[in-house]
Amino acid sequence: MPYSAPAHETTSDWRVTLGLYRNVLAIVCALTVLQGATAALSVMIALSLQAAGASNAALGLVAACYAGGFLTGAIASPKQITRIGHIRSFSFFAALAIIATLSFTLGVSIIGWALVQTVIGASTAALLTAGDSWITDSAPSNRRGAILGFYHVVAKLGAIAGPFAIVAGANGLAGFMMVAALFALTIMPITATRKAQPEISTGTPFGPSKILKYAPAAAFAALCAGAVNNAVAQLYPVYAQSIMPDGAAGFAANFNAALLAGAMIGLWPAGMISDRLDRRTVIAGTGVIASAAGLGLALFSTVASPALILVLAFVFGIGALSYYAVAVAHAADRARPDQATSMMAGILVIWGIGSVAGPLIAGFVMSTPLGAPGLFAFASASLALLAATMFTRTVNKAPVPDEEKAPFNATQTTSLALSELDPRGEHETNEQFDLFLAWMASTETDE
Repeated sequence: MPYSAPAHETTSDWRVTLGLYRNVLAIVCALTVLQGATAALSVMIALSLQAAGASNAALGLVAACYAGGFLTGAIASPKQITRIGHIRSFSFFAALAIIATLSFTLGVSIIGWALVQTVIGASTAALLTAGDSWITDSAPSNRRGAILGFYHVVAKLGAIAGPFAIVAGANGLAGFMMVAALFALTIMPITATRKAQPEISTGTPFGPSKILKYAPAAAFAALCAGAVNNAVAQLYPVYAQSIMPDGAAGFAANFNAALLAGAMIGLWPAGMISDRLDRRTVIAGTGVIASAAGLGLALFSTVASPALILVLAFVFGIGALSYYAVAVAHAADRARPDQATSMMAGILVIWGIGSVAGPLIAGFVMSTPLGAPGLFAFASASLALLAATMFTRTVNKAPVPDEEKAPFNATQTTSLALSELDPRGEHETNEQFDLFLAWMASTETDE
């Protein structure tokens, strides 16, 4: 007969688990609002610049400056947070983001907005670093998989909700003021918490050459993910406006929701399949799916109904926004347990480099006769190249044996501090309870 735990033990376990979520709830709420603010700002920036007559190449430049600021902030902010503490750092960088956001109301300037976006990108990275390291400190090693999955899902919901929050004011100053209010709202849960501030701990990232030595497929996949996904995340409102000019803000919010819903649904199956197959094959498969959907978005933008466009966006999200975590898992498999954290931090840096280059290239492509659909022509071509590269690697390099694989975990492109939260960075293997995969346990019985 299978062992059945006494009721009082089960109740106790769940009380402990719920207590752990309460410990991180204030921080997760703040970071969720932050994700909403940055998602809303991308809509405001793109639509405002286009309304002012800026070229798509200029939009790509502004988006690349945000990514450059984000990468700089992710690398440099841990020292500042260590110096003055988490709460002060969070308040400082949130205030900086508020001031920068309000400066958009002074008028449109490509160079000025590019500089402001650099500041906002760096501030956002610092806020995420402070929040992620706080979550890391609050999560015990045997519950890191659960906390990471919870954070991933809730943050995605915030990113979905953000653009809807500013739809009413997206074509005027009110939109920027609403985004500034969202940045201000992030401060409240942080400053109201009674938890002691943690010591910040971030992984020292491997350099690109070392990652290329251990896991070249993961490095290329991360670079492609940064280039494609950040280009789409920053420039999709321009595409949305080409589909529905009279309701661009509302359609952009729906388009963003379709992308992220696809990501949330596609991530877990891709991860579970990659635990059983060569992870490079899974990356290639998701690349094919996303490339096909991107090609449809590029070719059918003028003839397809808005509903079909949203379906294609959903499929694109399933493929394009799910394989980064699989690439990180592949890199972690190639590294020794004591190297896993540094490997994952290095992969994030490579992603950041791609996120700077992607909007510049996509903006240039969108300035050609292809127009706004050029965004997804660029994405489709990049993802097709990714799939071809992954298939080539599977032929030329043997896969990691199943017994050497670490279990898949959701990975976000937020900060280097989050690599410390990932259970694959533990030197000793601990049983990881995952809230979103716990249902699988009910299908297994002991003989």
